[in-house]
Amino acid sequence: MANNNARCYELILNYNCNARCLFCSQGDFDKSLNAPFDAIARDIYSAYRSGYRRLGFTGGEPLVNPDVVKLVALGRSVGFRFVRVQTNGIKLADPAFCRALVKAGLTFCKFSFTSDRSAEHDELVGVPGALEKALRGLENLRKLKIRLGTNILVNRLNYRRLPEIIKFYLDRGITNFVVIYPVYNGAMAVNAGRIGAGLPACRPYFAEAVRTMEEAGLPGEILFLNVPPCFLDGRESLAIGLDLFNTLVTDPLGARTDLDANAEAAKVKGPPCRRCALAGRCRGADEHYIARFGWEGFIPAGKPGPAARPARGRLYLSDNEKCLVEILRRKAGASTKEVLAMAKKIILCRDCSDGNAVMTAAASLAAKGIVKSSFARGTYSWSLARPYGELEGRV
Repeated sequence: MANNNARCYELILNYNCNARCLFCSQGDFDKSLNAPFDAIARDIYSAYRSGYRRLGFTGGEPLVNPDVVKLVALGRSVGFRFVRVQTNGIKLADPAFCRALVKAGLTFCKFSFTSDRSAEHDELVGVPGALEKALRGLENLRKLKIRLGTNILVNRLNYRRLPEIIKFYLDRGITNFVVIYPVYNGAMAVNAGRIGAGLPACRPYFAEAVRTMEEAGLPGEILFLNVPPCFLDGRESLAIGLDLFNTLVTDPLGARTDLDANAEAAKVKGPPCRRCALAGRCRGADEHYIARFGWEGFIPAGKPGPAARPARGRLYLSDNEKCLVEILRRKAGASTKEVLAMAKKIILCRDCSDGNAVMTAAASLAAKGIVKSSFARGTYSWSLARPYGELEGRV
C-alpha cells in the first residue's frame, strides 16, 4: 500500500491537445511533436530495468495519442504496477474507451478540473461542454474502481471557491487533490491580466482548502505545487518540492529532465527567504511570478501550525482506506499478510508492499468507526465494524 521504490518515470507522449487552456504552460511548444511508439516502448523497458516502478503518461493531452491503450498495456506487461495518465478527461466520456484503458492496466487517473461550474471550467480550457464530458469520464472510471485524483489550477475565476470545488469532487469519489499555482509562461503569461491572481490573495483560501480536507478526515490528501510553503501558514509540509520528486521526465524528442536536478531552475530567493525556517529546504519562488508580482506577502515560515482539525460530517476515505475496506468486504478478520496478498489484485490503493501502510490505514479507519481490530498470537487482524450496507451511506 506504500511504495518502497517511489521513483517515477514520466513520459510526455505529445504536445498536441484537444483543449485550448488559457493557463497552459506549454502554449509555445511544437504541437506537431509526437513520440513514436517504438521510442516510447524502448523508454518503458529501459526505465523498468533502471529501477523505476511508477510510470506516468502526460502531454499535451496523452489520451489523444492513438497508441495510449497499447502503451498502458505495455507498461503493465513490463512490470509496472502503477500506471497513471494525467488528462483533461474529455475523451473519457466514452465508456468503452475507459474500459479499454482499465483492462489494459491503468491504475490511476489524474484529472485536471478547474471548477465545479461548467461556464468557468469550459472558459478556462477553451472547449464548450468540457466539464460535462470530463465528469462523465470521472463517473465511468469510478465505477471501474481505479484510483482517481485531480489537479486544480488556481486562477482568478476559482481561487475564492477552492473549498466548494474540493467538496464537489469529494462527493464524486475523488479524495486526492493537488492545488497547482500556475507558472507565468506560455499561455498563462499571455492571459495573466485576465485570469492571474497573486499569492497573497490566494493565501486564506489555501488555508480553507486544507481545513476542508481535514474536516473530511483526509488531512494528508491535499498537496500544493508551485506554492511557496510560506503561503501555507502552518501547513508548510503540504508544499510539493520540500522533499525529492524522484521523477525523470522524457519529452517527445527523447530529452530527459530529472526534476530534482532541475528543481532550482527558474527559482529565485529574496529578502524574506533569509529569515525563513525552511531556507535550507525551500528552493524559492518562481522567477516569472516575482517579475510580475514581486515579494509582497512572503512571510518567513516559523513554527508548525496547530493540530489538524478533527473529521466531522460525512466520512471520506483515502485510496489506501478504500482498498482496505474493499478487502474486508471480501474477508473479515484479514491479517496484515492476507491484506497485502489480496491488495495485489485491487488497484484502489497506492501500492501493496508495505505492512506499515496497512497499519496506518487500519488505525485511521478505526478512528472513523469503520474498522475494528483484534490481536492474537502476535498478529493483528481487522474486520468491518458493521455490515458494509450500513456504511455505504456514510462513506
